[in-house]
Amino acid sequence: MTEQTTLSTTIEPSRADFIKERADRQSKNNRLAQIAIKTRDLSKHINLKEYERVLCEVNLTSEQLLDECGKNILLTIILAGRCAINSSRQGTKDEELQISTCNTISSKCGVLIENLSSTAFRPTKDGKLLTKAEYNKQLADKTIHKNDCLKSFDARITGKITGWIFAKVAIGLGGHQDNVFEEAHTFCEWVIKYGNKEEIYIVLIDTDLTTNYNELKQKYENQPNIIIGDHVSIQQYFIDNYYNK
Repeated sequence: MTEQTTLSTTIEPSRADFIKERADRQSKNNRLAQIAIKTRDLSKHINLKEYERVLCEVNLTSEQLLDECGKNILLTIILAGRCAINSSRQGTKDEELQISTCNTISSKCGVLIENLSSTAFRPTKDGKLLTKAEYNKQLADKTIHKNDCLKSFDARITGKITGWIFAKVAIGLGGHQDNVFEEAHTFCEWVIKYGNKEEIYIVLIDTDLTTNYNELKQKYENQPNIIIGDHVSIQQYFIDNYYNK
């Protein structure tokens, strides 16, 4: 009976497969790009810069290339794969999955994680935290400039504990992935200098860049209100510290 009771009150972290999610999303993006090419509506679902590069490489006009695609489904599929939106550039969708997955467990621990828009709360380089309305007003009054702000917070924590989350998925080298850890270090330094000591600040990073990740964790491991981890370890943190407590 005791063992059954213990098991019934134990929860485990949920797991998301971000590599699979990106692969599935890329397949969907490719299909949407095929439809765009077939219907000759390139206003969405197409990377127009890449499309222009293709036109230069094959020395055709857009109308000529689309005519050729209309005759050849294989050409349509190949062009769609070349010009579809890259799923690795859709970081907001990855972050939404991170946050919602963590909230599934944290909410059972009395901690709610609210996904925020990219303009909801902006930390400034001099330590302020501006709402969208405050930011827009100060921007209009020219008392602040866009480069006076850091990356906006991705999620807000309320309930048994309050705080903020920086969320990123960084898989593979190159492109915008290289900026992720620089932004994470900047976030942590802001917390050390300006953060509320009564709140927690979570760096939620799912990545295969082990060296960068370990360096980040080691640098800030002694900061009491900074918690760094992937979506599984962050859920475990909430379970260990707030579940049934």
